[in-house]
Amino acid sequence: MNHSPSIWQITSRLFWYYLPIAVVGFLLNIWYSVTIAFCLIVIISNYRQMLKLTHWLWHQRGIYPPKAHGLWSSVFDGIYGQQRRNAKKRTELSTIVRRFRLGAESLPDAVLLFDEHRHILWCNQLAQDMLGLKWPTDKGNRLDNLVRHPAFIDYLDEENFSAPYDIPSPTKEHIRLEVRVVPYETNKWTLLIRDITHLHQLEQMRKDFIANVSHELKTPLTVMRGYLEMTPNKNDLSEEMWQKAQMMMMQQATRMNDLVEQLLSLSKLEGQNPDFAPAFVDVPSLLEILTNEAKSISNGRHIIETNIDDELCLLGLSTELRSAFSNLVFNAIRYTPDNGKITINWHKTRTGNAKFSVIDTGPSIQASHIPRLTERFYRVDEARARHTGGAGLGLSIVKHALNHHQSKLEISSELGKGSEFSFQFLPTLVALRAVNQAVG
Repeated sequence: MNHSPSIWQITSRLFWYYLPIAVVGFLLNIWYSVTIAFCLIVIISNYRQMLKLTHWLWHQRGIYPPKAHGLWSSVFDGIYGQQRRNAKKRTELSTIVRRFRLGAESLPDAVLLFDEHRHILWCNQLAQDMLGLKWPTDKGNRLDNLVRHPAFIDYLDEENFSAPYDIPSPTKEHIRLEVRVVPYETNKWTLLIRDITHLHQLEQMRKDFIANVSHELKTPLTVMRGYLEMTPNKNDLSEEMWQKAQMMMMQQATRMNDLVEQLLSLSKLEGQNPDFAPAFVDVPSLLEILTNEAKSISNGRHIIETNIDDELCLLGLSTELRSAFSNLVFNAIRYTPDNGKITINWHKTRTGNAKFSVIDTGPSIQASHIPRLTERFYRVDEARARHTGGAGLGLSIVKHALNHHQSKLEISSELGKGSEFSFQFLPTLVALRAVNQAVG
C-alpha cells in the first residue's frame, strides 16, 4: 500500500507530466492550446476517478478498491486502509460489547441500565424475566411506566440509594425482589435486582417458628400453672377434682414432651448427612405394627384397610423411614372424621419404584395450602389442629426423612372425597424379603 503523498510530491508529479507537453507546445508555437488541452485531460481524468470512487463507496459491496492511476491510487489506497482500520476497531468493539453482554447474562442478578429520565438503555435476560420486560420492544421506555409499584417509584424519586429496597415482583405476586441502584456514569444508573424470595421465606419461617413454639409451650404451661396454683395443698381438694387436675397436667406435660421430641427429631434430620450406609428395612412388618397402633388410636372410629406387598422391602434408615410412614398414618387417624375410611397402600409400580400412600376420606385441602404443608408449624385449620393436638411438625419431619432417601412427598386432594399422601423410592433402594433371607 502506498504512503500518503506530500504536497511537494503531488506538485512535482504534476509538473513532470506537464513539462514535456509544454516543451512540445512551445516548439510548435501552440503552447496555449496544449496547456488548455492538458488541463481538460486532467479534469476529465480526475472526474472519472471521482466517479469510480463514488461507485466504489456507494454501490460496490466489496471492500477492495478498483484500479486507479496516479495520485488517485494513493487516495483509493488511503480510503481502503482507513476502512480496514475502522473494520478492525468495530470488530474489537463488537468483541468487547459481546463479552460484556455475556458477562452480564452470566451474573446471578438481573441488571438494567437507565438514564436520568429513567429511559431503559439495556437489560439482561434475567431482568426481562423478573420485571416482565420485552426486549428490544421496551428499549427507551420509562422504567417507572413498566414497574408501577408505588414504593419503588418513591424509592427512585428520593434518590437515596445507600441501601437496597424490597418490592414484590411485578410478574409473580409470591416472588420478592431486592433492588439496588448504583451510578456508573454521569446521569446514568445501574439497577441490580436479586430474587430474595427464599431469604424472605426463611425469615418468615423463623418468625413463625418462634411465635408458634412460644404459643405451643405457653398453653400447657398456663394450664399446669393454673392447677398448681389451685392446689397448694392436696388435702384441700376433693378426690374428683384432684384426679381431673392430675389428668389435665399429665396431658399437657405429654403434649410438651411430644413437641420437644418432634423438634429434636427435626433438628437431627436437618443436620444429618444424607450420605449414609443403607440397611435392610422390613417395611411390611413395620407397616403391620403401625397399622395395629393406628387401630388402637382409632378405637373403632375408622375403617382401616391395608394393601401391603409382603415381599417389598427397602434399603435405608429404619428410624427415619418409620417417622415418614407413621406421621402419614397417624395424621390420617387424627384428621379423618368418625366413620371415615383410611387405606394404607404399599406396592411396586410399573417403573420399579416402591410406592407408599395413605388415602383418607377426611376434609379436602385447598390447592393453595398444599405447597406449604411441609413448613414448620403450618396448619390449614388452626382450630382443628388445636383440637387434634397436632403441632404442625409431622410433615416437615416426613420431608427431611424422604430427602435423605432421594424421595419427596406428593399430596393430592379432591373436594368431597378426601386426600392422598404418598411417596416413592427409586429401584436402587428397593429390596425383596426373600432375597435378603437367602443372602442372610
